[in-house]
Amino acid sequence: MRTAADSDCPRPEAVTFRTLGTLELRVAGAPVRIGADKQRVLLAMLLAHDGRAVPVPALIREIWGDDPPPSAVANLRTYVMQLRRHLPAGEARLATSRSGYVLHVDDTDFDIPRFRAKAADARRAVAQRQLPEAAELYTQALALWRGLPLENVTQGAALRGFTQHLSELYLSIVEEQVGVETALGRHGTVIQHLRHVIKLHPLHERLRGRLMLALYSNGDVAGALGAFTEARNALREELGMDPGEELSRLHRAILRRDPALLPGPPATGSAGPTGPTGPQSIPRQLPPESTVFVGRQREIAAAHEALRAGPTTTVSAPTVVFHGQGGFGKSALALRHAHDLAPLYPDGQLYADLTCPTPQGHPPRPFDIITGFLRALGVPPPHIPDTTAEASLRYQSMLAGRRLLIVADNARDASQIRPLIPANNACAVLATSRSSLPTLLATRIAVGTLDETSSVRLLALIGTGERFAREHDATVELARLCGHHALALRIAAARLVARPEWSLAGFAGRLRHRARRLDELQAEGLSVRACIAQSYRQLLRTPLTGRARSARAFQLLGLFDHHEFDITDTAALLGTDTRQAAGALDELVDAQLIEPVTENTFRMHELIRLYAAELATPAGMLPHRPPPAVARHKQPYSSSAYVSSPRPGTGSQSRSGVRTKPSRW
Repeated sequence: MRTAADSDCPRPEAVTFRTLGTLELRVAGAPVRIGADKQRVLLAMLLAHDGRAVPVPALIREIWGDDPPPSAVANLRTYVMQLRRHLPAGEARLATSRSGYVLHVDDTDFDIPRFRAKAADARRAVAQRQLPEAAELYTQALALWRGLPLENVTQGAALRGFTQHLSELYLSIVEEQVGVETALGRHGTVIQHLRHVIKLHPLHERLRGRLMLALYSNGDVAGALGAFTEARNALREELGMDPGEELSRLHRAILRRDPALLPGPPATGSAGPTGPTGPQSIPRQLPPESTVFVGRQREIAAAHEALRAGPTTTVSAPTVVFHGQGGFGKSALALRHAHDLAPLYPDGQLYADLTCPTPQGHPPRPFDIITGFLRALGVPPPHIPDTTAEASLRYQSMLAGRRLLIVADNARDASQIRPLIPANNACAVLATSRSSLPTLLATRIAVGTLDETSSVRLLALIGTGERFAREHDATVELARLCGHHALALRIAAARLVARPEWSLAGFAGRLRHRARRLDELQAEGLSVRACIAQSYRQLLRTPLTGRARSARAFQLLGLFDHHEFDITDTAALLGTDTRQAAGALDELVDAQLIEPVTENTFRMHELIRLYAAELATPAGMLPHRPPPAVARHKQPYSSSAYVSSPRPGTGSQSRSGVRTKPSRW
């Protein structure tokens, strides 16, 4: 954020902006009344853009919606002029740019950057095992919140997205504070704080579970069971559904007085043991988990079992790989499971996103990841080796005799994971990848689409539960049209949150148009099409000689008329023999663009099929009846089929005598 000190704006009087609750403007400590709602929207939009210029069309759309009056631009100028009158040095502080307006704000005068800074200080204190200091810093950060963000401002799509992000950030910091206070044995403080937060977020099951656990740890078993009853009643009244499996499992554990629920002795707040290179830090690198998580009980149970049995059956650290198609929620699942496992690995948790580029702009190499882990473990930079081999040896030495959890997200192949696996089998590794990483010694857990119940629940939790309960049939159809694809469901729910005037049935009607469906499934940087395209680009980057044939098979199968297909069908579409068709299908399976049903039968997810059809249609494909070998026994999937030229790269005649265009392959 650009500060007022960096701008040309003099500061004769202190100006304070507060958004974490009602929107407030104070000058020299005195509140400034902003009576007009549209003027509050203007100020909120300027603050939400964090010192960046806000285009005039964006301001008009947020203030007046999709049907602004003819006088909107003139009225906006009036609101800007009135707001400037409230601000010392108004012309310099609220400046006009070529595209719109920009508000220059000093971070120290704005509650959002102050909140972020306090939270960052608290996290650093946790990493250094200074838990009492961390608890105080978390308390100071959360004290800046006075209610729901911008609760006195009428919010359009942009501000709703902004406040939703702030609320998610707030809840993640609350959970971090609860974890620190619990480690210090301050159960009474935890209970008091959670009761306050739950009043603002009554449908947040994870906070409800934290409250139950705090009450139980404080000796109030009846209170813990009562908290579950309150959670169940709230979910039934608002969403028409029962608590999820995690909360129900905790309830059952309390009923049987499971001793594993009781905490160990309170933490002392020491910085940890020292080693030959200085103090050993206890890293806590896990990113915040998703505040909305549904289903996946089978996958979580399988991962629990693999890691529980691992130390007795493996020499090195037990490793679990969550694999599946892009957008199915592998990372969210791994982070949820990692946060659940964190107490079992008291010496820390290390995290690496294997797609995040280094400062030099290249994908992270094992050396980059290992040296980063060494810094997190407390090795001073001068003592970090210069070569991959030496860094790996130091890394293994640092992990010897310790219990750490390593999370490696978005791995491209096994070579990225293998150097990160500790030789110490008291540690554990969770990895995610679109590939199953078949050459890695690991337990592989496939992550597929959600079931219907979980899909509907995800839509309801991201959106407003009452709205989805009111249009239950449309919600079910919406989940089906999204293919129970986790990313597609999140995008659909986000679009409905941004457009409260839309009905679910109306949005489902938009998704029924197959040619437009991928266009509808994108919002604020998230796109199902882009997610699928990443797998397709990876296929094109493979060094195999048959990649052109595999890419062409992918396009043609997008136009195929049946849900399932086999090697013979693919050979007929490509105009090749079954051996070459089988090779193409193998590559598509490896790229997670299709999935096997049986040894010789495959299927393609509906959204991937739409993307494949988009690639195929401009390439000169002509609508036509499928050849006899393809249409021999299957029920039609759509109204028309497509065939291609039998020989890639040449114009030729189809079986009906219709001449096809040359293939671009």
